[in-house]
Amino acid sequence: MLIRGKSKKEEKEKVIISFAKKLGIVCLRSLEDYIRKNKIEKCYIIIPHPPHPNVIDYVENISVIEMIFSSDFEQKIEEIKKINPNNTIEIINLEDFGERNFMRDAV
Repeated sequence: MLIRGKSKKEEKEKVIISFAKKLGIVCLRSLEDYIRKNKIEKCYIIIPHPPHPNVIDYVENISVIEMIFSSDFEQKIEEIKKINPNNTIEIINLEDFGERNFMRDAV
C-alpha cells in the first residue's frame, strides 16, 4: 500500500484576511504567532486609517503581512478573494483574536 502526501503544487497556500477598526502591537504579536504556527503564506490586514508609526515599523519586519487602508471591509475582502482564487482563505476579526480578546475578558 502506497501512501502519498500532497506535493507542493497540490497544496493550497494559506492566506489570512484580517480586519480591525484600530491596529496595535498586541494584535500583531498574536497574529505573528498564528502565522508562524500555521505556516501562512500571506496575510492582509484591512484597517480604516494608518496606525501609529511604531505599529507600521513592527509590520514592516513581518514579510508576509500587507496593510490595506479602507473603511469598506467587505469590498476589500471580496477583492482579495478574487486575487487569491486557488488559496485557502481564512478571515479573522482582530478585535476578537488572541491577546487582545483576553485583555477585554474582564467583567
